Amino acid sequence: MQGFKDNGGGGWLQGKALECWCHFAANWKGMVEDSDFFILFEKDRGSTEEMAIRRFQRHFSLRDLVDEEVVMDLEDMETGTELSLPRGGVLRALQRLWNCDGLRDECRRMLLEWAEEIGKRCRSKQGRRDATKARFEEVCRLLRLGEVEREVLAYAMVRHLTSFDDFPAVNFDPAERLVFFAMAADCPASAVEKALSPPGALRKYEVLDADGDLCSGEFRRYLAGVGDESLEWRFYRKRGTEEALPWEYYGALAREHGAILKRLLRAADGHGGANVLFHGAPGTGKTSFAETLARELGLSLYEIRQGDRNGEHVSAQSRLAGIRICNGQVPCPGSMMLVDEADQLLETNRSWLHGEMGCGGRKGAINPLLDDTRLPTIWICNAPAEAIDESVRRRFDYSVHFPRLSERQRRAVWRNTVRKFGLEGRLGEERIEAYARKYRTSAGGIAKVLGNVRRMHPRKEETDALVERLMRPHCKLMGAVGGEESGVARLAREYSLEGLAIGGDVPLERIVAAVRRFREEISDGGENSADAPRMNLLLHGPPGTGKTEFVKYLARAVDAPLSVRMGSDLLSMWVGGTEQNIREAFEEAEAEDAILFLDEIDGLVQDRRGASQNWEVTKVNELLHRMENFRGVMVGATNFFENLDAAVLRRFTFKLSFGYLDDAGKRLFFGRMFGTPLSPEETARLDRIANLSPGDFRTVRQSLHYLGGEATNEMRLGELEREAALKKGAPRRIGF
Repeated sequence: MQGFKDNGGGGWLQGKALECWCHFAANWKGMVEDSDFFILFEKDRGSTEEMAIRRFQRHFSLRDLVDEEVVMDLEDMETGTELSLPRGGVLRALQRLWNCDGLRDECRRMLLEWAEEIGKRCRSKQGRRDATKARFEEVCRLLRLGEVEREVLAYAMVRHLTSFDDFPAVNFDPAERLVFFAMAADCPASAVEKALSPPGALRKYEVLDADGDLCSGEFRRYLAGVGDESLEWRFYRKRGTEEALPWEYYGALAREHGAILKRLLRAADGHGGANVLFHGAPGTGKTSFAETLARELGLSLYEIRQGDRNGEHVSAQSRLAGIRICNGQVPCPGSMMLVDEADQLLETNRSWLHGEMGCGGRKGAINPLLDDTRLPTIWICNAPAEAIDESVRRRFDYSVHFPRLSERQRRAVWRNTVRKFGLEGRLGEERIEAYARKYRTSAGGIAKVLGNVRRMHPRKEETDALVERLMRPHCKLMGAVGGEESGVARLAREYSLEGLAIGGDVPLERIVAAVRRFREEISDGGENSADAPRMNLLLHGPPGTGKTEFVKYLARAVDAPLSVRMGSDLLSMWVGGTEQNIREAFEEAEAEDAILFLDEIDGLVQDRRGASQNWEVTKVNELLHRMENFRGVMVGATNFFENLDAAVLRRFTFKLSFGYLDDAGKRLFFGRMFGTPLSPEETARLDRIANLSPGDFRTVRQSLHYLGGEATNEMRLGELEREAALKKGAPRRIGF
């Protein structure tokens, strides 16, 4: 039979098309506007012109056929000359018969009889297993479709998977679309309306849209035979948890959240479900923690698919359908659902740029999913929690924020990943310690680099260099280079408190002793008294006067790790992003028992009286809150003391002013940096150079070193004079 696209449908789809046509023909009482309505019969084996005329003659009188111009009129009816069809052939002849009121009922009977003959031939050709029928039955089984829903879906398949995409071709009012559908499916219009309503399975799972058309998603691809994946696999898959990291690996995270999470999810398993949000920066272990949690609970973990086997992204609509299907199909109790990379579903990937707070149209779809879940479900999101609309947020039963990996956590990730890729004999503990300290990258970044190292099969002696060679550009791309790589943790060998022009009421050595005592009390578990709630230091003064080096000196003096954040690093283009970065900086430093150094803090805490945007106030408020409650040492440095917010200034326990060197300091640093004596004339010339900082001496030493040749005091003094002269309106220079 002709009139069908070659889509592997076989006889079943042809039979359904014929069945739908017969249903409609039996129910349609009106005119036919397009002769294509009869295309089923044009190319049938029994529809040659001669055989079609014989059919007509069995059902109609010759006078009817001639009067209605179904066949050509003859001048002499007695000559025996055969009748012939007019221009347009069988289709045009059938249309003329149908549109004659007195002949329509008999035309309908003739066509239904003819269609039955065609149907018998189609059925005789069907094999034992028809691929399209099998896919149709699988969708019906998975979604538990009722009889009317099955018929409506079959009709949609006929319209979209055969050449009858506009079938039947009649003139009807679009407002009567449901009646039109009901005729073709031979169902009551009210039943079809219910089948196409939003709560119905066909709409809820996004198989059909409101017009009864196949949605452009995984169901349409599956029904059309695109791809060889099973229907379930197109939406979700069971995730293995055998190689999940041990529970103990998560340390403070497991201790703080583990017990309540286990209790909550166990109670929800088989008793109404629960929704838990894991949110935080990418690569902070959210997905692996979900795997470990499922294993700890003894639950099978089912993950909603993000992409197909070719790496193509699965649409948000298909993922929403996958959540509904998984929630309705997988065994319960005994299962847990994982919705990874849920940012787009939760509307976090838009509306937060520059504070545009629209919640988007998908909120109406996600809220019912959260309300109707029957499985314990983990949702994973990389954006700030504040980026999720409040009406969505309040539907989560519990949430866990994952800060960026601390140095201790990075060490554990390095160790586990080295073991995973079989590199233990090539990278020892000393190198792992160095990598964890040097590179503030994610677990995914570590795995990517070490995976590439394994594939490249380096010699043992070149493994370390290869790791460094791959890790540096990755960290640069991700903005994750820190620690020794940036030079933050290295204290200049020439540094000494001696000679610095530091102003303050308390001597520096007493401040160092106070910091040491504070850390000892905290480590002993003692709570701060109301009179000593914090240990925050502010260093202020011109660039190059030794502020940054003092922080390094302090960390070394009290034997503490140093966590450094530039103020500009914490600023975010997203509303709420700066606050989250501030929060994570404090949390990471506290987890590492590190001194937190916020360099160029003025960018974060400028006076709120001049703020014109709400976010300019909220970032200061967040910093104030963190400073007030931080169980550690925080040091801030600024070149612009006068710009700082007054409330922030009150939170600093000690304030140290770093100024330009006095004459004694200049002489000390000249000798320390250059190692050559000065003549009386040269000493007097040095004393006359105003506004010199320790950083100026280092800059001159480096510039003369790279110029090469023998440097003299004359050259050194000349360069120092030029450095001092540049300070009037000179660009800012960071640190010493």
